[in-house]
Amino acid sequence: MKAVVIVFLVASVCIHCAIPSKQNIRKKRAWIVDSLSMEEEHSGPFPYKLGDLNIEKTVMEEYFIHGQGIDKDPKGILSVKTNGSIYALGKVDYEEYKKLRITLTKENTNVAVDIVIQDVNDHAPVFNKEVYEITIDESTPQGEHLVTVLATDADQFGTANSLFTMKIISVSPQTLNTEFFIEQTEGDVIGKISFKGCLDYEETQKYTILVEAKDQGEKVQLSSTSTVIVNIIDKNNHLPEFTRTSAFTEVKAQRSGEPVCRLQVTDKDSRGSAAWRARYSLQGDEAQRFKIQTDPETNDGVITVAEPLNNEERSNLSLIATVENEEPFFYCRVTGRPRHGLWDVEHSRGRPSSTSVFLLFTVIRKDASEPSVFVEIMNHVGVMERMETGRMLEVKKLSMCLSEKNTVITAVDPDPYSPSFHFELMGDVEGKWKLHSNYGTTVRLIKESAVRAGNHELTLKISDSRGQFSLQTLSVHVCDCDVSANCHVHRAPTIQLNITAVTAIVISILVLLGILMMACQIKGRAKKSAMSSFLSLEEEHNQSLSSDTFERRETDCMCFEPEADGQTNVLLYPGSIFISLQLNSTP
Repeated sequence: MKAVVIVFLVASVCIHCAIPSKQNIRKKRAWIVDSLSMEEEHSGPFPYKLGDLNIEKTVMEEYFIHGQGIDKDPKGILSVKTNGSIYALGKVDYEEYKKLRITLTKENTNVAVDIVIQDVNDHAPVFNKEVYEITIDESTPQGEHLVTVLATDADQFGTANSLFTMKIISVSPQTLNTEFFIEQTEGDVIGKISFKGCLDYEETQKYTILVEAKDQGEKVQLSSTSTVIVNIIDKNNHLPEFTRTSAFTEVKAQRSGEPVCRLQVTDKDSRGSAAWRARYSLQGDEAQRFKIQTDPETNDGVITVAEPLNNEERSNLSLIATVENEEPFFYCRVTGRPRHGLWDVEHSRGRPSSTSVFLLFTVIRKDASEPSVFVEIMNHVGVMERMETGRMLEVKKLSMCLSEKNTVITAVDPDPYSPSFHFELMGDVEGKWKLHSNYGTTVRLIKESAVRAGNHELTLKISDSRGQFSLQTLSVHVCDCDVSANCHVHRAPTIQLNITAVTAIVISILVLLGILMMACQIKGRAKKSAMSSFLSLEEEHNQSLSSDTFERRETDCMCFEPEADGQTNVLLYPGSIFISLQLNSTP
């Protein structure tokens, strides 16, 4: 029984293997017997022959022809003749079909023919934006990346038709100190725009740049353009300048909160911007007694009294007012334009950013109409007050030949305890004027080559060893002595004396002293008479003046003489009383 079962199973397997099924039938793949090419977007005329199939003509009639271009999209583009010739009946777009396949079927035999579509340069590179617009600061340094532009080409990747280069074809407006350029890596689809030189808002507030992308097609090159707009924001490349180098004003004592002075400045930056708005400060021993604020409408500095002043303590106050902008100062200047690479420029953001003005306040009494105590004594009595003049230039007007490189300036101070000074040039003098040394009573002023013939006003800050200072204006006339024969050159004072001159001066002084001694002896009696008259006048007014005042007059009195008309003048030291006396001519 078991043997019968085994025989039955073996027979079943054999029968199953002998019967073919659809799953077991092997499909025969199509053999590619030929390959032809077809240029995309061919202009005709149609039909035109693409080529012949490598199949016998007698066999062609046995095949069923179908596939792309015949009964599949793009339908009606291809035609296969019985002799094996293939014809093109219309255009094909490469971007849509890279290849068309025709299949010839006969029973279990499939033969395929590929028609390869050849790309032609029918697409120009296209930017992803028609207009790019950016905004940058005027202080942007050269070489910094500004904007990236992107373009693509739909032609066959990697061919000359799809490769393109970018370049700047125009910039408007054209400026002397700015040149834009674009950088692109070979084969890359992006370009980076930068510039050489310096931006200047006062010269132009906007640049319009036209950028072109052009492909490298063999037969024809296609291109397109895009516009880049670069807007410039004004930054602080102009310092505020005071309209005057010094200011003198009167301040009433024992009052506060009142405006006492208004300082005006000019600034070439955009009005209302942080580069234009002024920020003021005061320096000096009494600076805390004042405050200065900016008028937002006019940009003026308004000084008011913060603490009441006392004219008994100090009658004159000297301060320095300094002004700067809210925004840091920057500087950019082109010094060279090499052919390759960036230009040579001076670019700095750490330069001095303030200018100063000298202020002198005279403190007067609260009630200026109050009569002086001396006026009550005598109608011809006045008060001689000495105002501190501080450190002053010995000569305030100089002339130089254009060919000369330097000259000497000297400062003097009535204070005998200030033997040495510190000199400092103020204002915009860089590249024009400088000092060879800053310390001493005499310094050398150096004229740079950039200085031209004409009149030049220089401001010098002269400080002593105790920190007190004054601002002095020096007028320098630069003259081209080779051109003008009438150039009057006023030199800085120098002393050039020989032995003969010194001897003559000493003899003259001795002779003058002898004459003065003889004159004093001859006029002794006249002096005694005048002194008697003076003492009589003092006795008449001794009730009005204190004893201290009388003693001061007596010690401060130097000497006096009666004039021919009987008028006698008495000259006292500063701070004392000046008296005019009328003496009788009777013996």
